[in-house]
Amino acid sequence: MTQLDTEKLVAELRARARALGFDSFGIAPADARPDLPEKLNAALAAGWHGDMDWMAETAGRRGSPRGMWPEARSVIVLGINYGPETDPLAILGEKSLGTISVYARNRDYHEIIKGKLKDMAGLLARRSGAEVKVFVDTAPLMEKPLAEVAGLGWQGKHTVLVEPRLRLLAVPGRYSNLG
Repeated sequence: MTQLDTEKLVAELRARARALGFDSFGIAPADARPDLPEKLNAALAAGWHGDMDWMAETAGRRGSPRGMWPEARSVIVLGINYGPETDPLAILGEKSLGTISVYARNRDYHEIIKGKLKDMAGLLARRSGAEVKVFVDTAPLMEKPLAEVAGLGWQGKHTVLVEPRLRLLAVPGRYSNLG
């Protein structure tokens, strides 16, 4: 593909992502964070994974996209703000009601997002001929550091990706838990 073709494809993908309801779109080179395997191994050696043995078992693949798929060249990172229309903290004062995390209040987000990702992957494959894989935090991929490289924000101490631009993208009046 020429540079112009690539730019047109990226613009088409960005527009399709917006039409599908994604709030964030970014692209990172698959080898953008060569430091991740070392950081992951240090965290595992320190025991930070607790009893999540699967993290150590998948460390070779988890360290970089190419560890999982050697032919990978780029990673498209997409984000959706799942914040509700109203302030979810307002219910905390109601002692007779229980609270449920906002991401768990509706259909499983894995199902919702995976369908949208497959739509994006189909578009990319048709336009470029590239092989594509989709993941909704179900593969040993460290997507948050890649999202940082792609310009989507940063990983906070609470481990959630913080995307300050979502406040500007949110529907007027929509509650935002990002700041």
